[in-house]
Amino acid sequence: MTGAMSNVAADEAAALARAHPLTLFGFDALVTGAARLRPGRVAVTDVRSGDEIDHAELDRRIDAFRLRLRDFDFQPGERVVLACAPNADTLVALTGLVAAGLEPVLAPLGLASDALARGARAASAAALIAPASVAGVSFERWLFGVAAQAPSIRLIGALGPGAIDGAVDFRSGAPTAARAPAGRDRALQSKKATIGILDRSGEPRFIEQGALLAHGLRLVAKARVSGAAPLVSLVSPASVAGLVAGPLASLLSGAPLHFVSPFDASAFLAHLDAIGPARLVAPRRILPTLDDAGLLTNGALLSCIAIARPEDDAEFERRPSTCPIIDIASDGAPQAAAPRREAVAAA
Repeated sequence: MTGAMSNVAADEAAALARAHPLTLFGFDALVTGAARLRPGRVAVTDVRSGDEIDHAELDRRIDAFRLRLRDFDFQPGERVVLACAPNADTLVALTGLVAAGLEPVLAPLGLASDALARGARAASAAALIAPASVAGVSFERWLFGVAAQAPSIRLIGALGPGAIDGAVDFRSGAPTAARAPAGRDRALQSKKATIGILDRSGEPRFIEQGALLAHGLRLVAKARVSGAAPLVSLVSPASVAGLVAGPLASLLSGAPLHFVSPFDASAFLAHLDAIGPARLVAPRRILPTLDDAGLLTNGALLSCIAIARPEDDAEFERRPSTCPIIDIASDGAPQAAAPRREAVAAA
């Protein structure tokens, strides 16, 4: 995409951020608003664990996470690195950190320890939170190895499954010393509160929540995401595109978000059969595999939001019967439109 086209996309996003009232609020306000509007509707499902959370329960878990953070001596605005698995626990932790007035710095779960430590140092992170394990693989040595290289980190937290010796237990239902006051004191964050995202080298990028919400609204309109069909994500919210196309698109549209992680092809196919036509968020590199399985042409998918990395291969060749494919880049850079393909900038 040319510099002129990139500037147009940026101008459109800025105009939307100014014009749309939702961009005046942060993630916490978005979740709380959804809990009031549709408390009993499913918000997020972890397909492999079977955990199905409605909007009221999601809001409750976020508030419990926020209260858990009050047990520790965090100062407003301090940064916390959050290693992101594609699951509900990540969404709870991300929004809970925002609700507590802290600044999340999102990192891919598989990021090399030296890169993650570099990012934690650059952000002067006060804490590091991650899953205790994924698919039976423990992250204990990885977490403590990173913390040893980042002197600013004074707390290590584990989201489960299971626990890690020496790490704070942030699982749902973990004991909390702080008690909620008589009135709700949860401070809803403004659009100016930022979220950090680490690239693959550990370099942090900080983005205002209002800008992320504006891009989410733009993507929802372009991809026609709505509450009428589930949004199935195979992608971690640790990139701009993964965050916008998954959790934000779900919250903005009312579409229930389904995380399939760890990925298993049989479980994925069975889940698509069970829920009916869905919209998929997936890495662009697996489009040929999805096509070979017939998923792009058999009606199982209403559309596919394809997230590309800079090193991905050349353009995927779609057929006339292929479902709509919307391209965004993992780092938020605009993607050029190809023939018979829709494109949208994530940031």
